[in-house]
Amino acid sequence: MSKFVWLLVLLLVCVQLSAQTTGKIEVDAHRKPLNQVLLGLKESYGFQFAFDSDLLSNYVVTCQRSFNTREETLEYLVRDLPLQIIQSGEVFLIVRNPEQSGNVSNTRISGQVLEALTNEPLPYSYVLINRKPVQADQQGNFNFVASADTGYNLQISHLGYYIYDTLLTQSIEKKFYLTPQIQRINEVQIMSNPIEKSTLIGDRAGHMKINHQIAPILPGHGDNSVFTLLRLMPGILAAGEQSNDLLIWGAYESHSKIQFDGFTLFGLKNFNDNISVVNPFMVKNIEVMKGGYGVRYGDRVGGIVEITGKDGTMLKPTFTFNINSTTVNTMVQVPISKKSSVMAAYRQTYYQLYDPTSLSPFARTKNQGGMANDNNSQDNGHDFDVTPDYLFRDANLKYAWNGDRGERFALSLYGGGDQFKYDMDREVSRFFITRSEKEENLQYGGSAQYTKPWTNRNRSVFSVAYSAFEQQVAEENRLENTKTGYVRITKLTETDNSVDELALKAEHTLNFEEGNKLILAVGAVNNHVRLSRVSDNENTIDLENDISRLYLWAQEELPVGEWLDLKAGLRLTYAGVLNAVYTEPRISVSLQIAKNFKLNTAWGIYHQYNAKTALIDSAYNFSTFWINADNGDIPVLSAQHYVAGASYNNEGLTVSAESFYKTTDGLTRYFDGNKLFKHGFYEGNARSYGIDIFVKKEYKRHVAWISYTWSQTDEHFPFYINSYYQPAPQHQTHELKLAAIFNYKSFYLSGNYVYGSGFERFDIETEEGINLDQPYHRADASLVYKFKPGKIKTEAGISILNVFNTDNIKYSNLRVTSADDLSLVGIYADAVPFTPALFFKLEF
Repeated sequence: MSKFVWLLVLLLVCVQLSAQTTGKIEVDAHRKPLNQVLLGLKESYGFQFAFDSDLLSNYVVTCQRSFNTREETLEYLVRDLPLQIIQSGEVFLIVRNPEQSGNVSNTRISGQVLEALTNEPLPYSYVLINRKPVQADQQGNFNFVASADTGYNLQISHLGYYIYDTLLTQSIEKKFYLTPQIQRINEVQIMSNPIEKSTLIGDRAGHMKINHQIAPILPGHGDNSVFTLLRLMPGILAAGEQSNDLLIWGAYESHSKIQFDGFTLFGLKNFNDNISVVNPFMVKNIEVMKGGYGVRYGDRVGGIVEITGKDGTMLKPTFTFNINSTTVNTMVQVPISKKSSVMAAYRQTYYQLYDPTSLSPFARTKNQGGMANDNNSQDNGHDFDVTPDYLFRDANLKYAWNGDRGERFALSLYGGGDQFKYDMDREVSRFFITRSEKEENLQYGGSAQYTKPWTNRNRSVFSVAYSAFEQQVAEENRLENTKTGYVRITKLTETDNSVDELALKAEHTLNFEEGNKLILAVGAVNNHVRLSRVSDNENTIDLENDISRLYLWAQEELPVGEWLDLKAGLRLTYAGVLNAVYTEPRISVSLQIAKNFKLNTAWGIYHQYNAKTALIDSAYNFSTFWINADNGDIPVLSAQHYVAGASYNNEGLTVSAESFYKTTDGLTRYFDGNKLFKHGFYEGNARSYGIDIFVKKEYKRHVAWISYTWSQTDEHFPFYINSYYQPAPQHQTHELKLAAIFNYKSFYLSGNYVYGSGFERFDIETEEGINLDQPYHRADASLVYKFKPGKIKTEAGISILNVFNTDNIKYSNLRVTSADDLSLVGIYADAVPFTPALFFKLEF
């Protein structure tokens, strides 16, 4: 009994001592940085803080005592320091005390955004400083001059990376490292921050930013993953599997520019969307300007796709190897020092790429595009099986160097080529038809860029870029009368077309307070074109010329408060051979009318001096060639863009609607002629208008989106006899695209679906009743597994293209030839059928 009493007394004493110490906050620190002391309080007592870790690390404190309240604890710790405490609910904001900090007129926040795993600069990262937007440049550099304030909330985001979020209270210049989300969980260091995942749409008019890291997860052959992802975005044509170019907002082939590391990519032949001109291993960032873009971009009346290549890791050598159903792809990255690296990549098809391809002749039963046609009879339909021969290879080489004071030099080189040909012979009616086609392409280019930061933290960029494209095409059609043995060559053409571009540019950025920025640039561009076309042993086109331009432009970027962002610029171009000055004013406005809701609008005038011109033969086949403007037969292209849209972003949900209206003058076609029109160049114009809808939802590590485009693109040429405007060849009224990516542990399951309403221009019906303006349907699916045996990062996957084996037509491969004097035989190629595609990737 006495033992029980003593235990009861002891328990009461412990309860009393516990009651006396309830609410006590113990601090035990000896010459410890203040930021570490506060982190200890957060872990032990649940304090909620917001502070500049770099600032507080400069203050060392010593304290060994107990406190009754949180307020008392913090007031004691900062009592002799030039800091003040601002409480907002349960959060304590610790900032510099302006009364003890002296007279500071403004604060400068600058730095460079880098990837944490490779030290790669992250171009055009999105920076928010006290809710004011600042965009980093191509090398991830940003600079913001702010008026005096107690603190600055800094947020840095880049698609596919965890968001960097911190509080600053003083001027700072440092490197900010972002961790990629695509790494597996055990490789990620910052798990509490949100992620920018797939696509940034709606931040400004006509602009999209694409997360290239998700491209290899989507269905496809892998070597075209960049363009597969682009074509799932609103406003970029996917139906019909246009393989030679990106068609954006109704723009014609070559009216939109694809730019890699500052030099122009003119394009390579691609029969079935298997390979793109850009190696996905080399891609670091993708920006898409569909229309209404600023004065930085010139020489195009359509859209701009700017692709920035990787610099290469400066931490350790890496080797990447990928093999899929079509190509072998390798990449090597070697650090030369802590400041520089070299990287190289090479791709090549390793076996005959194409199986026998079905080519079907048809009789023309309807007029194409309202053009004159006196061939009205029908012929029987037949099938041809041919096996195209195709060879593709390309290589990239890049050197990058980063100086101690923010200087940077980069040299990027590219070379690629392909060959495509087929022969076909078949008896049709009383004729034996022989057809052969051969095309060879060569694309090469390079750029050098030097970035110089100045002592006032303004920045200059000097660059030189050169690229060239050479194409040789030969076609021959022969008809043999099986009764008489008479042989007639109905088509014999050889075309040799080359184009190059040399560009020099100097750009300087001036930074002012509150994000106000003035960008100035001067430059020179020269395009050289060589074009020779021989038809039926007659030289019908033979020209060679240059067009040189000098330009300068200025753009003011003016944020007004936290809600309005105004960009206005003027671009002036002098074309010497034309002896003319072209003025291009442009303006864009973004209005943040609520926290998650933004309105955007833009307007601009655009000119293009070098473009593709379409050649229409007597059978109404379209072929294109590069040519310079001369203000004679070939006028300078001129366009106006009107863009307006709205976007909503909240907790992983993005909803965007964007409308556009574009006019283009100075279109040219070379018409081979018929009984009504003589051969020669004809000038026309076009208009395009429509609306893009984009809805995306991100949930945990999953993402899905829907994009829809309604549009109308019409054109007029003098040889249209039915009405003034006719649908343009690329016109399609409706296009719907669905895509989703699901991630479970190391597995990635994805799928996409594309629907197109059909191209009205190809209003043709075969003898079997097949309409060539039929709707386009295609569904793809893929499964990717990522694992890491030892230190080797490994990926394996399978894609199923055209899961339901839907019959589609690839319009860029459509040909028409004459079978006799009364009828026309057409040849079209089916688009991608049901196709399994495997890939295996290693990186170490």
